[in-house]
Amino acid sequence: MSQYLSKEEIKQWRSSLEKITLEEYAKRLGKILEEEKQTSDIIDIVMKNEKRLYTTKENKNPKKQVLKLAKKAQDIQNTITSSIKEDSLSYIKSKLSCKKQLTQREDVVLEHFAKNKGKIVFAKDLAAILNLPTDYVYKYIKNLRAKINENILENATKGGYIFNLPNN
Repeated sequence: MSQYLSKEEIKQWRSSLEKITLEEYAKRLGKILEEEKQTSDIIDIVMKNEKRLYTTKENKNPKKQVLKLAKKAQDIQNTITSSIKEDSLSYIKSKLSCKKQLTQREDVVLEHFAKNKGKIVFAKDLAAILNLPTDYVYKYIKNLRAKINENILENATKGGYIFNLPNN
């Protein structure tokens, strides 16, 4: 006979009209509950065995704990996102040869083109990203074309620009 509760015994406990906890039921039968198994749930990975939110008896301010957890998750997401962005931009720059070093805004423009490779990108979209008037964006596109040796920016027939990365 097993020392742990079986599935059948747990089903009997659930169908029972008696209002007792599963732990009390297991004690009556002289058995114990099976220990927790290792999980791959994202909340457990992020929390790293910290106390759960549902143990509010011990937590005087659960809002603080939720905010702390949200901040921690946001930091992890920002770290992952920034490393992906850096990797994609460095990958693009490694296929491209530049005559001069790109400015920060030119890097942002190039990154946006890279994200939308093969799609039409309009100057108004770039203006919104750079928080500049649309007329100023044309200067960065012109400078980008002048600084990069390859011909990767083409004018789209319906307006805007298409980024075509060479296959090297």
